Amino acid sequence: MKQKEQKKFSSLKRYFRYFKKYPWLVTGLWLSLLCTAVLSLLGPWYLGKMIASLTTYADYDLTIKYAIIFMILEFAGLVVYQLRVPCFKKLENNVKRDVKLEVLGSSFDINIGQFEKLGNGVFITRLTSDLNSLSTSFNIISETIVEFFSKIGFVVFVFVLNYWLAIFLVGFILIRYFIYQIRVHFYAKMKPTVFKKDENINSLIGESIRGIKDIKTLGLSSKLLSKTRFLQEDYAKTDNKEWYVGTSLYAIANVVQILCNFFFILISVYLISNGQLEIAVFYTIYTYKSNVMSFALQLGNLQNYFKELNLKASRVFELADENAYSHDKFGNVILPDFHGNIEFKNVCFSYDGNNAVLDNISFSVAPNNHIAFVGESGCGKSTIVGLICKLYDPTQGVILFDETNSLSLDKSFGKYITMVNQNPYMFNMTIRENMQLVEPGVTDEQIFEVLKLSNAYDFVSVLPNGLDSFLGEGGTRLSGGQKQRLCIARALLKKDSKVIIFDEATSALDNISQDVVINNLSKIKQDKVIITIAHRLSTIENCDKIYFVEHGKITAEGTHAELLKCNATYAELYKKQKKESKEAE
Repeated sequence: MKQKEQKKFSSLKRYFRYFKKYPWLVTGLWLSLLCTAVLSLLGPWYLGKMIASLTTYADYDLTIKYAIIFMILEFAGLVVYQLRVPCFKKLENNVKRDVKLEVLGSSFDINIGQFEKLGNGVFITRLTSDLNSLSTSFNIISETIVEFFSKIGFVVFVFVLNYWLAIFLVGFILIRYFIYQIRVHFYAKMKPTVFKKDENINSLIGESIRGIKDIKTLGLSSKLLSKTRFLQEDYAKTDNKEWYVGTSLYAIANVVQILCNFFFILISVYLISNGQLEIAVFYTIYTYKSNVMSFALQLGNLQNYFKELNLKASRVFELADENAYSHDKFGNVILPDFHGNIEFKNVCFSYDGNNAVLDNISFSVAPNNHIAFVGESGCGKSTIVGLICKLYDPTQGVILFDETNSLSLDKSFGKYITMVNQNPYMFNMTIRENMQLVEPGVTDEQIFEVLKLSNAYDFVSVLPNGLDSFLGEGGTRLSGGQKQRLCIARALLKKDSKVIIFDEATSALDNISQDVVINNLSKIKQDKVIITIAHRLSTIENCDKIYFVEHGKITAEGTHAELLKCNATYAELYKKQKKESKEAE
């Protein structure tokens, strides 16, 4: 049972470990909470003495004395609260930053297949709203602990005034706490489902925002609204059910409260009539009764907040858990100077473990070469370069980089490989800031140099704000060709990169821009490996080697001229594209 309970709150313990980095802030926070708790215990005591001295003993001087002490305690509580706020806010924001950075970093290591399977809504929700809820819940717990000690003070005070009434109230506290426990049980059972359905909605909305152009041009708005409505209604059913259960149990707790009031008065009348209770004491206890009865509520709330905090923490830290989501596999071998040798040995790959996308692929790439993979859509070209980028690991076979197994390589190996795909992503920053993400210390002159290589200089130079032009989320302020040219420039800017992969990266370029980029690529291959996936065969005519891929296998290889002679399928495809190009002209 103990091990089960430890596992149950393991995420909560993991969250609180982040607080250890800030011992002074934690110490200041808990000292202020302790002072507040002591003041909360003393406040009811002196308030009760003030009422008793006024109503029972008619000692006005003593009443004023207690009133002054009570006022001092109230002011002290205010001062302590003002001191607690900066400690709490600094601690909250520091921990939020640390958790977000660590979990986001771990999320970057999650296998790309998991991202494709789950949708981005899961990651966005957990790294934003759930993480913010962690901080909010921590704040609520801190305040509730103070209130909890205050309620203990009320309970102790009632015991001092009258033992029998105190026992009676404690009995009702236990009954109300039991009812609250039932509510907590249903909450813990139903809330994860509510969160999961909320994630599904967020994922669809996120995709809808990113795919707004396709939604408009394909007329998908009504269908997506219908899908969103269905998910929202499904969420609402579960969320409503949770609230209905909670409010029903809350109503039962209020029935207990009403009965408590009635029986409390009956017992008090009996004690007063027998001379065992003074009217002033009765009035004092009755005044404090609501605070005593809310002790159960505070205790239940505290437990509920810890459960909610643990649930949110488990959802956030699950992104860093390799048992929950498969992560990229890295070894501990560091290549201090990667030369560019790549070799696939009998590599097989399957996304789902059943259907093979690549079947016994073998090939090698030498430094200072430009190679290409061509073939029909879905033949496995993009999967090959995904394996080279270590987005995936081979199901079978071995991939070697400078004769080192890819599975043994350290995470730092990623700096040597850069890929520009067909639909590249630009961040909602300026052109300069997007370039600085790759090379933080890059100068404007260096940026202009790669812009010229990618044929992007002309359109960037005439922008009103030049390199300070904002691109919009995903580069929405650019045309498809402009975005591709900027992304090519960004890839060329990466100094450590020894392998640059272009996965249909010139598909949106006009013929002139395409020719400029292709000619410039031949210049930079002097110290890099260039790998191209192309639909237009005219873009790879000058490659050192071309691999023709069919149904997950390499069926032919050679230069452009060699493939035209020895591979009828390649020759037919090339002739067809030539004809289409002439007709288009």
